[in-house]
Amino acid sequence: MTRILSTHVYGDRHPDWDARVDVLDRRTMTRRQLFRRLVSAAGDYDALILNGSIGTSEWFVDLLAAAAIRRTRRRPPAIVVTDCSWALGDAWIDRAAMRMGIRALDGRRVRYCVRSTDELELFPRAWRVDPGHVVFTPYAHTVTDTELAVPATTDGGVFAGGNSLRDYPTLLEAVRELDVPVRILTSVIGDAERAALPAHVQVDRVRSHDEFVDGLRRAAAVVTPLRPVLQRAAGLDTYLSAMALGKLVIVSESPGVRDYVEHGRTGLVVPAGDAASLREVLAWVLDPANADEVGEIAARAGETARTRFTYEAYVDTLLRVADDLVAG
Repeated sequence: MTRILSTHVYGDRHPDWDARVDVLDRRTMTRRQLFRRLVSAAGDYDALILNGSIGTSEWFVDLLAAAAIRRTRRRPPAIVVTDCSWALGDAWIDRAAMRMGIRALDGRRVRYCVRSTDELELFPRAWRVDPGHVVFTPYAHTVTDTELAVPATTDGGVFAGGNSLRDYPTLLEAVRELDVPVRILTSVIGDAERAALPAHVQVDRVRSHDEFVDGLRRAAAVVTPLRPVLQRAAGLDTYLSAMALGKLVIVSESPGVRDYVEHGRTGLVVPAGDAASLREVLAWVLDPANADEVGEIAARAGETARTRFTYEAYVDTLLRVADDLVAG
């Protein structure tokens, strides 16, 4: 059996994770300690599964350790980097630094896990790596069984939330004339913008995870407005969690959306940046005459998310990538 070391704590999400994987829990050590433990222990394992979403706030510790292991060990273990949804950034120096780091890490026995089939093409082009080193690992909803057990309602109007690559100007234009409560939880809409909003639109910063889930649970519809022409998948945590709660989701066309949302069956996909189209779709969803069809779409969304897009399935895929990479 493949000997695996990881920085992911998935024992509460997958029945076999702790049996198959030795875990370095970053919550119990400093960044420097984690770096040293990874580098020193790497030789005892066939594969590492590391967290690619750890960024500047954590000093890119997983990626730096992986690069150090690749460059200092004669026979380094296979390396699987998860959640590689990396933005190119606006500054050329940031892009150059990231590409240099990837060049130090990249190799035949390295795999970058992305969350969409679109990124199988976008990622290699952006970061100049071999397309054969990039694999699609379908992501999962993040709602717990306890949260799913709480009955959902539809008395909360339209809900939207999150920060990453969101297009709230288009959403605000679309809902300005709607006669329905709209609630947005985000930190990317400033005070001046909030002051100019109509009375039926409420914008607050996210104060807790429970508050965010409650907003999803009470919504009549959940909108995830995303910027046009994205380089990576975004918004998955929001719309997959809403689907798992049995909600009608409306998502802007962008990388990855079609991997998770089947338009007209498990959700609705609208053109990015098109307020008129979004307004038309919202009006249809909120029309009582369409309640039965909306309910059917929402029910299929819940079934799909709770059976296909689970953490158990996601972790199974990561383990399979590691096993295949070592065997190959």
